[in-house]
Amino acid sequence: MGKPTTPSEIITPRYLVFLRYQCYYEYPLLTYLEYPILIAQDIILLLGIFHFNGNVFASAPYVALFVASWFVLTLRKWIIDLSMSLCLFISVASKFAQLQYLWKTGDSGAVSALTWSLASYTCVARIITTLMTTNDLTLLTRFATMLALNLWVTATVLRYRKTVLKAK
Repeated sequence: MGKPTTPSEIITPRYLVFLRYQCYYEYPLLTYLEYPILIAQDIILLLGIFHFNGNVFASAPYVALFVASWFVLTLRKWIIDLSMSLCLFISVASKFAQLQYLWKTGDSGAVSALTWSLASYTCVARIITTLMTTNDLTLLTRFATMLALNLWVTATVLRYRKTVLKAK
């Protein structure tokens, strides 16, 4: 198992599902405006990786999958709802992978408590804005779960933080 690095890995499909979910339920644009930007950022990054590896055409299957997913997600209501649930499951699994690594090594030197604190703060902000705009139980459940896990990771990072002795 590789070492997880940050709370926000490059996961364009997750952003795609969130964007389609909020478009499907016709939520206000300001509640999901960052997702198109995040998707574009990830696409540019992935195309850059393929370009510098010398094979831009290898990205064609990913582009085709992305475009097909855009349409398939909203064929039926249960598909988009199931996709949101699976995104929560994957996010929870990634947090537990981070926790497992921290417990196994007992060292949080490569993990930033500030980054995880900011991820927690983001969840709090998302809970507040969701309550103020849509009251969507699926989104609230997701953000509350992620808040709890982000706080748990933050506490674990702080628990295993090594103190640096100052030289005299």
